[in-house]
This record gives sequence, C-alpha cells and structure tokens, in this order.
Amino acid sequence: MTEWNPELAHLQQALAQIAVTPGTLQQRAEEILAVLGRVLPYDAAWLAVRDPEQGRHTPLATAGAAEPLRAYFQTPEADAEVDQLGLNRHRPPILASEIPVPLTELHAWADHLLPAGFRGGLAAGLFTPGGGRHIGFLSLLAEDPARPGPADREVIAAVTTAIAHALDRTREIATTARIVQAATAGVLLTRGGGTLPLPGLPDHRLLAPGSPLLTTAAQELADSDTYITFLAPTTDTDHGGLMRVSALNCARPPLDHLAAAVLLSPPGDLRGLAPLDLRVLGLLVEGAAHVPDVAAALGVDVRPVTDALRRTLVALEASDLTAATVRALRTGLRIPPRLALPT
Repeated sequence: MTEWNPELAHLQQALAQIAVTPGTLQQRAEEILAVLGRVLPYDAAWLAVRDPEQGRHTPLATAGAAEPLRAYFQTPEADAEVDQLGLNRHRPPILASEIPVPLTELHAWADHLLPAGFRGGLAAGLFTPGGGRHIGFLSLLAEDPARPGPADREVIAAVTTAIAHALDRTREIATTARIVQAATAGVLLTRGGGTLPLPGLPDHRLLAPGSPLLTTAAQELADSDTYITFLAPTTDTDHGGLMRVSALNCARPPLDHLAAAVLLSPPGDLRGLAPLDLRVLGLLVEGAAHVPDVAAALGVDVRPVTDALRRTLVALEASDLTAATVRALRTGLRIPPRLALPT
C-alpha cells in the first residue's frame, strides 16, 4: 500500500504476536482467522498447510460455512488445479473475479463453491520471507461477488508472509532441537528424503540429500520412533575424524512432509574407544552376535575384534555384550555399519 494504514498496521502487529504466542498450529491458525475476520469481510475461510511431496492441503482452521472447501481439497484433482492457477508458486493473492477462466470451468467453483452459494472469494499461497518455502494456503469466500475486493487483496498481500511465519513448523522443530548442545550444523529431513534448512544452524556436506548419514538416521528413526544418536566418520581433521549425529523424530504424517531434525556436533567423550571399537559396537547394535561374523563384516582378523570387545566392556562398564550393546545404543558410542570409514 502507498500510505500508512493504521488498520493494516494493527493487523500486522496482531499476527506477529500470534507467531510468538505458545500454542499448537491449530490454535494459531484459529486465532489468525479470527483476527482476519475482524478486518476483512468474508462468509467462510480456510487456512491449511501444504505437503508438497504428497500434493495435499491439510486444514488447520476454518470459519463459517467452509465445508465446500474441505470437500474440494479432499479431491485428487484439487492440488493440480491450484497449481494451474499459480497458487503453489509465489505470487500475489488472487480474487475470484480476476481468475482468467470462467468460474464454471473450474472444479472448485463449478462443483463445490457456486452450488454452496458463494460468488466472491480470494485465494493466497503462504510463503516464507523472500518467496521461500510454500507453507500453506488461505482462502476467503463470500456470497457477495464484490467481496473480498481489491483493497482486501492488498491487505492480505501485506500479511501473507506473517501468516506463513506463524504456521511455519520448522521454528518449533528448531526450538526442540536445541536440546542437542554444541550442535554445529543441522538440516530438516523430509519424508521423501529431501532436506530443508534448520533455522539457526548451517548446513554440512555430510547432510546432503541421499547421503549415507541421512539414510541411516531415517532408517533408525523408523525403528526407534523418537530420538537416536550415533557417530559418523568424516574427513574433517577436527574431533579425531568423527562427528556425533543426533536425529529427532518430528514427523506428523497427516500434516506435512517434515520427518526429522538431524544435527551434527562434536563426538564428545569416547571413553578411549578407537574407531574399530566403535564399528564393532555398531555391528553389535545391528544384531551381530558372533565374533567371526563381526570380523568378516569389518574385513579384519578375529583377534582384533576380540580385543575390541574386551575394551568396550571396560569402557562402557558393562558386564556382558548385551549390556554393552544397550549402553552403546543409549550413548551413541557406535559407528553404524552403513557408514564406512573415509579412505
């Protein structure tokens, strides 16, 4: 807008406050619609997050008679139609009156919204600052074809980023990830194996999409369901060529594609264990039970493995190999067999 608008300024302040108020995503979404309803005219509203890997919109909050929108977004063609209108890409909000094809030719309007009595509306994709990640989708509907209007569109255009920020689950995940002290790098792992930045931490080459480290973390989290930690070899000369990997399960499958926060930090106290000892422990955690099998997997003689097992029992203060395996899993003092030592 070209001039200062006190009503818009108040709306922006209210949305900024919602973003920092403790609560669930659903609670924040409901409050966002309530705040918008005090400023903009609408008869129904829909606020959803989008899973780009599944091409799915999941509602967080609705207002008014929003059932036609819910029914529409449950259809398999909904995301493709939204994409055809450009709303899955960063662009200004669009009014129903501005859609370049007749409403009767759109599945959303012809089959759901017009039969429900709606004639006007506004749709907006929600993106992080700078046209970044697609967080979700906002739709406002009215029986009056003139509502919302161009002035309302300008207001929504000025606050879509603030709404996206309030609904961005990566911020909550980053807060939880702070339990991993001294973390030096981190990423968010998606259900499809992709990665996204983890707010507050830089990326690292070990955390590249499809890397053995991320594959291992995803597979182990699928079994543990909560939190896992292990050691990974690295060609970096710092910390004796090892990094500690910590992975926190943050998956909410009905909601979005975010699966885990994976962080790197210094290895910590290794209790005098050498890389061979840590690889032996990694195989024990994987279920190896016989010394010859462990030796064959590592490509070494039986004697070094026997010596490594003795050292691990002492270092982990374990009475037997079962206890050592449990403590290696709990403390992360192990190198998973999928992670080969650098050559």
